[in-house]
Amino acid sequence: MTHLTSRDEGRVRVLAFDRPEKLNAISVDMAVALTRALRAAASERLFGAVVLTGAGGNFSAGGDVRSILDTIADTDSFAEAGLMAAFHDLLTEIWSSRLPVVAAVSGVAYGAAFNLAMACDLVICSTDARFCQVFVRRGVIPDVGATYLLPRLIGARRAKDLMLRAPVVRAERALEIGLVNEVSGDAQSTLARAVEVAAEIAEYDDFVIAMTKKATNTSNDGSLQGALALEASLQTAALLRSGAASGFAEFGAPDSPPERGSSIRSPRRPRVVTGPGCSTHKE
Repeated sequence: MTHLTSRDEGRVRVLAFDRPEKLNAISVDMAVALTRALRAAASERLFGAVVLTGAGGNFSAGGDVRSILDTIADTDSFAEAGLMAAFHDLLTEIWSSRLPVVAAVSGVAYGAAFNLAMACDLVICSTDARFCQVFVRRGVIPDVGATYLLPRLIGARRAKDLMLRAPVVRAERALEIGLVNEVSGDAQSTLARAVEVAAEIAEYDDFVIAMTKKATNTSNDGSLQGALALEASLQTAALLRSGAASGFAEFGAPDSPPERGSSIRSPRRPRVVTGPGCSTHKE
């Protein structure tokens, strides 16, 4: 079971982590399924944007602890690299997709989920949203693009503060330092606002939007792939140390994440769109 749902709102595809009993913790299968779902949406010319969210009032508690513990215990020397590859493929798909991806974040967005949200083009969060770079608490380094994305978004010093201290960042502070674009109300209104914003973007010319995204994402020096390669090698080494196993074992299931201190439109080519689709299906 991939624990991913999909539905369409006109030219916007809405993809949601759907594992609320585990705060939408992301397994390898979920990461692979979401990567495929994003590619499928981008291949269909009907769609002009994607919204990424989580079911049950939470975005995601991050990587699934059971998957991580199983990887640590695996005698296959390539297991750690395989785990990282699944999440790196997902991050890269969000980052490089022709489709703008708007994250609708409510509740927790911890660890890998925090960084997947940061890879999205825009982030709308609810008033109860909490972000945390929880990695150092688990005895591992920040991964899934954290060391590349956060300094780009909020500057090196603020990024280091989030990664080295692992504080919980609440919605208003996230807006203040530039982690999110808007703070909405509750989870439902946040999702509605994200769909509205995505639909607005989808009204512009697809090629112009895709090239604007690409140009912006490649505007800074350095490469995402280079950062991911370094991250994978360092994280593989960290996962092989005893501190990672004990850190995640102590953490247990992700049911209780830590709470410490807590316009002018460009012309578009004519197209035929068959109404605001309302179908819902399981991936």
